Parts: sequence; C-alpha cells; structure tokens
Amino acid sequence: MGLRTSVIVNGINNLSDARYCAGMGVDIIGFNLKLDAADRMSSETLKEIVGWISGVKLAGEFERAKPDIINQYADDFGLDYIQLDTPYLIDEIEEINRPVIQKVYINKDTVESELLEMMELYSPSVDSFLIYSTDFDSIDGTNTKFLKNLAKKFPVYLGFGLHRDNINTILKEVKPTGIGLRGGHEIKPGLKDFDELQEIFEEIEEN
Repeated sequence: MGLRTSVIVNGINNLSDARYCAGMGVDIIGFNLKLDAADRMSSETLKEIVGWISGVKLAGEFERAKPDIINQYADDFGLDYIQLDTPYLIDEIEEINRPVIQKVYINKDTVESELLEMMELYSPSVDSFLIYSTDFDSIDGTNTKFLKNLAKKFPVYLGFGLHRDNINTILKEVKPTGIGLRGGHEIKPGLKDFDELQEIFEEIEEN
C-alpha cells in the first residue's frame, strides 16, 4: 500500500502496532525513549520490534538525554532518525549522528515572526520539523495561513488537528512535507486508537 504523503506515527509501544503501520505504508515510526517517562519503551521491547519489522524507518523520541546517550541508542538499535520533543542547543543537535526531527509547539500566543526566526536558526541542523499543538483541536481558517507559510519555508510535518474529514483539504492547501500521527494510548490531542488512524490512512491511500 502507498500513501499520498509522508507519515510519521509517534508513540508506538508494541510489535502489532509497529507492523500495522509498516504494512500501511507509514514512512517513520517513533518510540518513546525519554529517560524519565513512565511510559518509556524498554530496551527489550524495542529490540523485539526492530528485529521483526522492515520497510519502515525508525525514530527514537527524546527530551533531555545528552547527545552521547542518544547516539548510543541509535547505534544499538539501528535508529534512522532522532526526534527531539524539546528544544536542544544547536551545538548539541550537531553532535547527534542521525537526522533530527525537531518537534515545535504552537499555541494561540505564538508569534509567527518569532517562530519563523527560530526555525530559520535551526533549519541547517535538522532534517524536518514536527508541528504540534495542545491549544488547537483542528486545522482551520484560524491557523491554515500560518501553517502554509511555515510549510513553504521549511520541511514540516503537521502533528495535530487532523481527521478524515479535513485531511485532504489540509494536504492540498497547506502542502506540508507530511503528517504526524500518534499511536499508543493517548486520547487528546493525538488520535485515540488505530481505528482513527485507519480512517486517515484510507483517505490518503494512493488509488
């Protein structure tokens, strides 16, 4: 199966979900490797998953781990990407030996010019940006122009406010590099289960 846009699914925490995403044509699946997170994936589970799936890139999701620890995980488990869920110093990012996906949060108080300046600064050192929000439940007339402007200037994945009724409109109007979805057990602002993921996959499946 092929999808009409690049897709990252974060928060994968078991082999069944990982294989499901790989089979659906997802480009990147991410695992929670945040050192102090209660739902952090164990090394044993991660090893099992990476040994059983193919055809999909693997990302480790980190928050405050030092670059040397991140690099060790990447080498030990064959990670293809590193996703940073908090801002790192650019010097630290450049020490990471895998392409970096930088998560960027936007909210109702975000100043577009300041965000653009920050992304411009980070852009030479990262592979792409994952745009996330806990303020906005949907992508609509209040933020479409803003997101379209970001997508024109940088490789961005939209990681919030997507559902089967708006996904095709968003892809057409905003033209992002791709979209970011969530697996695992999160209810909001990510998607709550794989039924919802499947609905989006069906909408963006190549005919």
